[in-house]
Amino acid sequence: MGYDMYIENTPDDAVEGEDTSYFRLNIWGMSQYREIMHQLGMVTMDYQKPNFPEKPDSIDWEDVSAIRYPEDYESQQPVKPEAVTFAKTIDEHLAWHPNPPFGIALHKFASNDGWLVTPEEIAAALETYRTHSGDEVEVIVGADRLDYWLEWIAYLERARQRGGFRVH
Repeated sequence: MGYDMYIENTPDDAVEGEDTSYFRLNIWGMSQYREIMHQLGMVTMDYQKPNFPEKPDSIDWEDVSAIRYPEDYESQQPVKPEAVTFAKTIDEHLAWHPNPPFGIALHKFASNDGWLVTPEEIAAALETYRTHSGDEVEVIVGADRLDYWLEWIAYLERARQRGGFRVH
């Protein structure tokens, strides 16, 4: 199990054969990156996360999934308006962050539930990141992991420009 980050609905202008809309961390790697980002002030924890929205009794999860992930559903089942509304409510919940953002909301790196890390969160995180010297970053990240960390920073830059990314 791991964490897959995807920049959604964006053209990939990468070098042939390289997918720059995707970044992967395993469970251990994500825990390390959460800690590194915490030490660098790139995440925020000082907030009360809203509860997950409650599903109306008039729909089931299959109805919602068919709306949110239509590529996984070959048959055309009738679309219930309540499912469309609830799917939008879920998307709003997954994009929620403290306002104004003071970095990326830490809970978005605690599960692979499809959290949307918004451009505003990314911009705040990168702004704080840039206050640190290269030497400081190398000490916190570790010289042996610095190359992949810099790929992460480049990924964040792309995601900020393209509407954010989802954590799956």
